[in-house]
Amino acid sequence: MNRAAQMIAMFTLVLVPAVSSAQPDVIVGDLPGMNSYGSEGGIYAYSVATTSCNIGTTNLSWIANTPMHPVIGQEMYRLDDGLFEQIGISWLKHGFCALQNPGLCPGCGGGGGCLTFLTPGCSDPYSAGLNGTQSNLGPRSQVNPFTGVFPYPFSAPPFAGVIARRLQVHEDDLDPALNAGAQYFVTGQYVTQDDSAAANNFNNASYRPIIVNATSYNISPAPGEPTRQQSPGIQAWQDEVPSVTLEDVAVPGEGLFILGYNVTDNGNGTWHYEYAIYNMNSDRAANSFTVQFPGSIGATNIGFHDVDHHSGEPYVGSDWTGAYTPGVGITWQTTAFALNQNANALRWATMYNFRFDADVPPGQGLGTLGLFKPGTPTQLTMNIDIPSGSSIPAVTNLTCVPGVGQVGLAWTNGDVYDTVEVRRDGAIVDTLPGASTSFSDIGVAVGFHTWDVRGTQGPDSTVGVTCVAQVTLREVRIEDDNAFAGQSALDVPILANHSAPLEGFTLSIQFPTDRLTVVDWTISGTLTDVAGAEFSQLDIGANYLTAQVVLDAVGPFAGQTIPTGNNHEIATAIFSVAAVVVDGETRTIAFVDGMAGVDNTVMIDSLDQPSITLDGILTFQSQPTFIRGDCNSDGGDNIVDPIFALSYMFSGGVVPDCFKSCDMNDDGTLNIVDPIYLLEYLFVIGSPGPPSPFPLAGPDPTPDSLSCN
Repeated sequence: MNRAAQMIAMFTLVLVPAVSSAQPDVIVGDLPGMNSYGSEGGIYAYSVATTSCNIGTTNLSWIANTPMHPVIGQEMYRLDDGLFEQIGISWLKHGFCALQNPGLCPGCGGGGGCLTFLTPGCSDPYSAGLNGTQSNLGPRSQVNPFTGVFPYPFSAPPFAGVIARRLQVHEDDLDPALNAGAQYFVTGQYVTQDDSAAANNFNNASYRPIIVNATSYNISPAPGEPTRQQSPGIQAWQDEVPSVTLEDVAVPGEGLFILGYNVTDNGNGTWHYEYAIYNMNSDRAANSFTVQFPGSIGATNIGFHDVDHHSGEPYVGSDWTGAYTPGVGITWQTTAFALNQNANALRWATMYNFRFDADVPPGQGLGTLGLFKPGTPTQLTMNIDIPSGSSIPAVTNLTCVPGVGQVGLAWTNGDVYDTVEVRRDGAIVDTLPGASTSFSDIGVAVGFHTWDVRGTQGPDSTVGVTCVAQVTLREVRIEDDNAFAGQSALDVPILANHSAPLEGFTLSIQFPTDRLTVVDWTISGTLTDVAGAEFSQLDIGANYLTAQVVLDAVGPFAGQTIPTGNNHEIATAIFSVAAVVVDGETRTIAFVDGMAGVDNTVMIDSLDQPSITLDGILTFQSQPTFIRGDCNSDGGDNIVDPIFALSYMFSGGVVPDCFKSCDMNDDGTLNIVDPIYLLEYLFVIGSPGPPSPFPLAGPDPTPDSLSCN
C-alpha cells in the first residue's frame, strides 16, 4: 500500500498537462434492440444492440486485430420497491470497424463504408446479434477501464452453451412472482484508448428502460422510452426515485465512482438506509465501504448485494462481510489486494449495494470508500446520509475559519462530554478535553477539507457535525517588537504529516537571501533527533538548505522510525533577520528539488517516494499573533485557560507568555472578569466567544499596553 507522506510547509503545486481542443469522444447514442437466448441452469442470457457516436472533433480509432479499437460492455439493472440493484453483466464485444452513419448525432457527412475510424458526428451500429457473438466476446479482467489499454488478441478459456460470455441474469431476478411491479434497465459502455487519452471517458455509458416478458423472460425496449445518452445505469435510480441522492466520487488522477443513497421511513420507528456504489471506470477498484455513526445507534438487517462475474473471469465471488463496530459504524469489506488480487473488489461497470435498518432518522455524516489496488490515496471520504440520532446532544454552532496553512474551529458543546474528537476528512486529528470549544488545526495541506466535531461519553459519541473550509498557502509570520533589529533566533520548523512510520527523508529548501541569513540548520530537539537518526547530513548553501536523513540504515526499519502522526517537527531552520525590513512585507521560502543535487523525498515501507512540492510565504510583522482566550498557549480555548488565569492572578501560578491572550473580553486589562467571560462561553449556551483574534491566531485589532511574547 502506497502511503506517501505529505511534507507540510505551505503550498501544493498541481501541474495539469495541456490538452488539445481537437479530441475524439465516443458515447452510446442508442440501445435500439435486444436478443434473448434462453437459459441454462436457471440463468438467462441476453445481448444488447449498441449504436455509438463520436461527438468529438477528431477521428476515433477503430482498428480490428489491434488494441486500438473500442470494447463494449452490457449490463442489466432492476428497480424493485425502491431498491436498485445490478443483476447482470456481460463480457466485452471487441470492435472490428466502424460505419459512418448520419442522423443519430449531429454533424456527420455520412458514407465511406466500414473504416478503421469513426468520423466526428457519425454513428456506428452493432446489432444485438453482433454484440452477442460469443467468439468475439473478451474478458473484462484484461482491460484497464481508465486508460482503455488491453492486450489483443485477448486470452480466455473455451466456452460452451448458449449463456457463456453473454449478459447473464438469474431467473429469480426476473420472476414476476418474486419481483412484482419491478422495472428493468439495460446499459452499454464503450472503452477505448484514444477516448481515454483525451479525458473524455466519463460519458461513455448510457441506459434504456426495457420490458421483461413475464412468461418467456425475453427482453425488449420499453415502448416510448428512449435511450438516456451519457447516463450510466445508476442514474435510472434517481430518475425513477427523486429522493435518491447521487454524488460523484473521483479517484485523484484516475477513475470515477458514483455513490447513490436513499433513506426511507419504515413506518415502525425504524428507517431503512440504502447505498449503491457504481464504479464507472476506476481500475484501482474498491474493497471496503464504511458508514460512520455514533456507538449509541443500533443497526439491524445489515445487507449486501453484488453481481456475478462468470464464464471464467478470475474473480472470487464471495460476498463482502458487513460488521458493526460501536463508535465507528458499519464497515463492509472484501479480501485485501495483498492477500488476493482476484478478490471480489468493486470493479469497473459494476454496482454493489450496502444496506441496514436503524431506529433513528437520517442526518448528514461521512462515508469512506477504501480503494483496492495500491496507490495514493488509499481511501475516499464523502458526505452521505447516516443515522443522526444519539442519546447524547451534539455540538452546535460549529464554524470553520480558514487561514493560511490552518483552520480555526469553534463550537458550542451540547452537553458535558468526556472528550471532544476532531476529525479532518474522516480521520481523527486530535482528542481534546471534554470542555473544549475551539481548536486550531495547523499544518493542513492546501485545498478544501471537511472537519467533523463530536463529543463522547464513555464508549458512545454524538453524531458528527461538519463544516468545510479551504486552506490556502501556509504563512510563517516573523514577529519582533523591535522592528527586526538584527533578530538572530527565528525558528522555522519543518513539519511532516504521514500515515505510516517515517523511516527517512531528504529535503531541498530555497530561501530569500536579502532578508534572511542562516544561523543554524539542525535536527536537534526534533522528533528526528528523538528517534535517533543513524545517518544525517545537513548542508547550508548560499540560498538553500538540504538534509539527508536515514533513521535506520540497516533495517528491519521497525525500531527507529518517527511514528505515524501529524505536525511532526523533523528539522528546524534558524535564521537571522536583516536589521531593517518593512512591516508586512513578504518573502517566499520554497521546497525546490535539485538544490545541491538533493530532492524532496520521504522513506516509507523502505521505499523512497516523492514528496509534494511545497512553498510558503514569510510575512515580516512587528505585532505578535495570538489566540484570544488561549491563556496557557496550548492552541485552543478550553477549561484549562480560566484555571490557568485564576492561578496566575490569585495563587502565584505560572506567568502567561502572552497577557493579551488572557484578556478574554478584550478590555485592555487582565482581571477576574476575564476567566468568568471564558467560562460563560464554554458552559452557557449562546454566550459570545472571545473577540478577535479567535479562533485563529492573529494580531491584536485593538492595541493596548498588554505584552505578548
